[in-house]
Amino acid sequence: MSSEASVVHDTVVVTRTYEASAERVYRAWKDPALLEQWYVPGDDAWSAKMHDFDFRVGGGKRFTFGPPDETFTEDCHYVDIVPERRICYSMAISRGEKRITVSMVTVELRPRGSGCEVRVTDQLAILDGAETAGDRRRGWGETLGKLPPIVATG
Repeated sequence: MSSEASVVHDTVVVTRTYEASAERVYRAWKDPALLEQWYVPGDDAWSAKMHDFDFRVGGGKRFTFGPPDETFTEDCHYVDIVPERRICYSMAISRGEKRITVSMVTVELRPRGSGCEVRVTDQLAILDGAETAGDRRRGWGETLGKLPPIVATG
């Protein structure tokens, strides 16, 4: 790869429907103890730790996660929150000390019968070929796949 930085822009959309109310799903996004339980891709060997959390417009979160031999850091800034309907935040992810992606994430919560549809739209800039849109889509899929037992317990 050349010494010049490269950026690839893409949009990833992942949708899941849960047998839980929008209130329960929203709580899973706004409670830092619950986020640590599900908001991480990868298998059971991956760990997650919330370092800072201020769930309000203008607030943010700092979160580390990863497999035993690697650490990723996610820094977020909340720009829009509509309780039980929408959460929008800017997100930067670093691998070790190197920034690998920046993005704007919109989480939409839509009632569907007795359940709730979650639609995550991640408009991302991938820096220096650090990952692909497919990697991010897979990561969101794995992450959202961990949500059902969290929202089922209320």
